[in-house]
Amino acid sequence: MTIRYPKDSIFVGTGAPAGPEQTDGDMKIAKWTSGSTELAVTGFNYGKFIKKELMDKETGYGLEFYANKEVPDELKEFELYLEELGRDKWHMTGVTGSFTTAGMADAALNDTQNATRIYSAYFGKLPYTRIAMTQQPAGDFGQAWPTLIYMPYIAFIDTTQRTQLFGAQGGAQSFWRYVGPHETAHQWWAHLVGWDSYRDQWMSEGFAEFSTSLYVQYVRKDMGKFHEFWEEQRKLITEAGPLTKGHKPYTIGPITQGYRLDSGKTPNITRAMIYPKGAFVLHMLRMMMFDHRGGGDAKFREMMSDFVKTNFNKNVSTEDFKHAVEKYMTPQMDLDRNGRMDWFFNQWVYGVDIPAYKLSHENSTTPDGKPLLTVHVTQSGVSDQFKMLVPIYVDFGKGWTRLGAARMVGNTTVDIPAPLPQAPKKVALCALDDVLYTSLESK
Repeated sequence: MTIRYPKDSIFVGTGAPAGPEQTDGDMKIAKWTSGSTELAVTGFNYGKFIKKELMDKETGYGLEFYANKEVPDELKEFELYLEELGRDKWHMTGVTGSFTTAGMADAALNDTQNATRIYSAYFGKLPYTRIAMTQQPAGDFGQAWPTLIYMPYIAFIDTTQRTQLFGAQGGAQSFWRYVGPHETAHQWWAHLVGWDSYRDQWMSEGFAEFSTSLYVQYVRKDMGKFHEFWEEQRKLITEAGPLTKGHKPYTIGPITQGYRLDSGKTPNITRAMIYPKGAFVLHMLRMMMFDHRGGGDAKFREMMSDFVKTNFNKNVSTEDFKHAVEKYMTPQMDLDRNGRMDWFFNQWVYGVDIPAYKLSHENSTTPDGKPLLTVHVTQSGVSDQFKMLVPIYVDFGKGWTRLGAARMVGNTTVDIPAPLPQAPKKVALCALDDVLYTSLESK
């Protein structure tokens, strides 16, 4: 790809430079190539940028940050407004009159470094040598291209100033914190592995959103933030609001309907479904595969890395992913005893049912005087054939320990007696957000 552009600007594209730039009068000429890796799409960004770079020796990726030397017109207008207030001797408490998008360079590079390290460990290495985080004129959305990410300029503003602009709720929205890790994940989920049709787009957006949960878990190192992330996803799926015109998104249709879920009567349903519910589908599979005895995510990582390697530079269908899961499913996941995951995909991907749960328990003793915990789990709001493994956790005072899982079918209650070495301090269902539900009551 050969590009001519004004010489007072900086150009950044997909792939990597094929050689030094040349000057021709007032223009520069840049040549870019993807090398031996074919790209399905190509794009570029250019402007009067401030550039900063970071070489990550662990992954081998060169990470780049580009922000405009001047702030966008919208922020300039706000600065002028503050100046006018100052001349009129008015003062907005805590609001400064000078904005910058370049001050977040180190934070953005560190976020990208952390995200790419985590995603490489879970999904395999990228074939690219570099990734660029670049400021774009739009302030409220991001977009990923191979090796090139468009970041909303609002995400490059300091959190304090963003809060001053939009208020405590708008400025602190999780979108601003996680748009970078989400768009970075699209280097795997869109550009290494694409989707076959609109029915399969849930994997691209859902898997990128799931990847963001890994970033939250490993970088923020606060399980409260991890639970907060998944609770936000759950509410997007299950709760009605003004943006969805009073509809609960999950009731409108399955995630395989993609953007056809949107209509004049059901607006914004797709955004509230394929991102969060697609993420929950992958998270539930992760938690079913998780080895609490010490193996952790080993099997899940193997499955996801193999899925990327097998489908490198291909467009995949939902059925392709189902077959990948069946290749690595554990014996406990084989609820139909046929080596297939139809039960899971029919419910969570092709279906619309989402269960509600109730939990109660009592402590007693066995005839020989040992502690006995009896757990009562109720599943409701689903079809008679809906089945799920619902994890039960106990806390003896040192954090959650997975006790086992209740095998639930239809609308039913199961009673599970469990002899224990001591009475637990707390009992919970889905303590690691293992299952998507509409509600969870605990006594």
